[in-house]
Parts: sequence; structure tokens; C-alpha cells
Amino acid sequence: MNDKQEITDLVALYADGVNRNDLDAWAEVWTQDCEYFLGGQLQLKGRDAVLNLFSKSMANADFMYQLVHSGVIDVDGKTATGRWYVSEYRGMSADKQDFVIGLYQDRYAHTDAGWKFSERRFNQIHIEPRRG
Repeated sequence: MNDKQEITDLVALYADGVNRNDLDAWAEVWTQDCEYFLGGQLQLKGRDAVLNLFSKSMANADFMYQLVHSGVIDVDGKTATGRWYVSEYRGMSADKQDFVIGLYQDRYAHTDAGWKFSERRFNQIHIEPRRG
């Protein structure tokens, strides 16, 4: 399998972990020293901090479904960058649901266990409140 396909699979595993609310599967996609940025407002450093946020967010959500759309990957040896457009439908309660279109800007590192996220930056492009 080539590097671009392995990174595409990594992005799919990330979304699958979100969709199934599977912390263990989601944890496998990150390097230990990863960084995660959400909308320029939240910056987390280290896998434990990222996993803690995911765990708390999913505990407060009734559901969250993420669909990955188009992406672009640029590989440079043992590192790579990428951009992915996603849509996300999430519900925090029957009265608080929304539909989001967003953009992930990524950095990847090739480790002994394969490609992992070393950095993810998420920005919402569009958000639309929904009724339950």
C-alpha cells in the first residue's frame, strides 16, 4: 500500500472512531506528542490531552456522525501534510443539534506503527442549527 492510501485510511479510521464513539480506536491515530487545534480557540498538546477532550465531548453527546469528503495529501519522506473537508451531524440533546461543514488541516508522521496524526487543525466553514 502506498503512503497516500495509508494516510487516507488513517483519516477514515479517525472518522470511524468518532462515529462509533470508540475511544480506543480513535486513540490509535495519534502520535504521543500530537497537537490538536479546534477553531483557533482550543489548542491541546499531547495524546493524553487530546483523548481526554474526546472522551468528555463524546460523554456529553447523544450522537456525532462525521463524513469525510475530498482530501489532498502531500508526502515528503517520513512526514506529510493534508487537507480534508468533512460534514458532521451532532446532537448534544434533543434541543441542541447542528450540522457542520468543516476543514481539517493535518500534519502526519510515519512511525513504527505506520502513519499517525502529529497535528490536526479543525475550522468550521458552516454551521446550521437543527431541530431534533
